[in-house]
Amino acid sequence: MNLTAVGILAVVFLLIMVRRVGRFRLPIWGIMTAGAAAALLFQTISVPSALSSIQLDVIAFLFGMFVFGAALDASGLLQNVVLRGFLRAKSRRSVLLIFMLTTAAASALFMNDTVAVIAAPIALFCAAKFGIPAVRMLLALCFAVTFGSAATPIGNPQNLLIALAGVPDAFVTYALYLGVPSVLCLLMSYLFLARGISAGPVTPVSAGEIADTSLARLCKVSFALILSAVAARIAGSFFGYEVSFLWIAAAAACPLLLFSAKRVSLLRAVDYRTLVFFAAMFILMEAVWESGVLQVLLPETLTTSVPVMVLAGAVVSQFVSNVPFVLMVLPLLEASAASLPLYMAASAGCTAAGTLTILGAASTIIVIQRAEAEGETLSFLTYLKAGIPVTILAVTVFSLWIWGVGILSA
Repeated sequence: MNLTAVGILAVVFLLIMVRRVGRFRLPIWGIMTAGAAAALLFQTISVPSALSSIQLDVIAFLFGMFVFGAALDASGLLQNVVLRGFLRAKSRRSVLLIFMLTTAAASALFMNDTVAVIAAPIALFCAAKFGIPAVRMLLALCFAVTFGSAATPIGNPQNLLIALAGVPDAFVTYALYLGVPSVLCLLMSYLFLARGISAGPVTPVSAGEIADTSLARLCKVSFALILSAVAARIAGSFFGYEVSFLWIAAAAACPLLLFSAKRVSLLRAVDYRTLVFFAAMFILMEAVWESGVLQVLLPETLTTSVPVMVLAGAVVSQFVSNVPFVLMVLPLLEASAASLPLYMAASAGCTAAGTLTILGAASTIIVIQRAEAEGETLSFLTYLKAGIPVTILAVTVFSLWIWGVGILSA
């Protein structure tokens, strides 16, 4: 075993937790990139292995969704749609519920990281407009994008990785195994966050105008193509044909990049730092895997027990984040010819991890970074205090549902 890569990983995540050295605030993507560079420098992974470890389909999918997200933001379409939902809000609690349902649904289709980028300013707008504590709205966004993203194979990067590993009929499978528990956890987290919020009436809000009608029309075209690509993937799965996720990414980005006069500004608005973060993380986690340490540390019951897998995903992801956890366990699942419920348990566990601490999901980090740019933040302890009961609930609900569906499907 080679402990060098594990030591580099430990330093990386310690720095991500602290995010400050003296007077210098360290960017998360920079920390991960430095970790990958260190893995190469100390020869814990070869250059060919590092390059082959980068999941280009994931990077491409993220790129396409980021282009789409940038267009939604620039056109004002998403803000308009979200604010229209608040036209029927009768109280602060209904504002919170509408916001969580909307962002959860958006995460299921457009990936949680994309929604986190766009919706963080909307969360702060709602806090200021309706008199809801900003911390409560930011927690609502983090929990909503986490549970909303769990229900589809394109809701978050870890689901995408597991789906690409060979999950049959991915959209149908995720809906069957994770759809109902995701909704239950979302509603329970709403009830938890709604405590103490006044049920009194609120001042009505206007929907606002579309900032760029031409770009908004192209966004609608992209949206229709995304839905078509998703429908084609679902339909194709019934006939033994899988439509590549790259087609979904192309559906999101191509109309905007080919026909929008603002294509250059959209390309500039892409969150390239997140793309670099994921590429660097793939390299570092491959180096850790090649060290052989994780194969020794992970329990044998991990690939035989649904509850153990869900719990392990929720806990281990706090130290290595959810995508690295998936990168660690996928080789174990494949080597042991694990059953489908175990793949779903891995997805559920590492996704639920996003509700426990700020280190559990990249989407949470994105929300906090966006909020800090607006003068608000979520501390580690504040998030943990709210996250503990929500995560315990999520681990329990997901474990029982996946176990039950697995028995009925056997």
